[in-house]
Amino acid sequence: MRALGILQWVGLLAGAALWAAAHVVGYGITEARCGPAGAGWGIDLDLWEGLATGIAAVLVAGGGAAALAVVLGTAESSYESPPPVGRMRFFAIAALVANALFLVMIVLYAVGTIASVPCRQS
Repeated sequence: MRALGILQWVGLLAGAALWAAAHVVGYGITEARCGPAGAGWGIDLDLWEGLATGIAAVLVAGGGAAALAVVLGTAESSYESPPPVGRMRFFAIAALVANALFLVMIVLYAVGTIASVPCRQS
């Protein structure tokens, strides 16, 4: 039961945390590539953005797998069951949906960043 509780929180929080981390790291990469201080470093924006968002996407998929493990581990109960099993199942179902949405958001962010022209004035 303790392992399912840990997996439930990993599944619930992984998507949001990794999506935010991908944005922060992506901003830093863009500043390092396009800012005057990092202009001479020769940073390949597409490579580093792809790597950062790819790692985030894989880890979000892992969070979804953790949530799926909780859903399968609590299959004999309902999300309306008394705590803690019902609560874990409810959060795991919510985490499955949230991780799918965050995964799509990370992929769209990666495609938009890599397909755009970097370092131009708006």
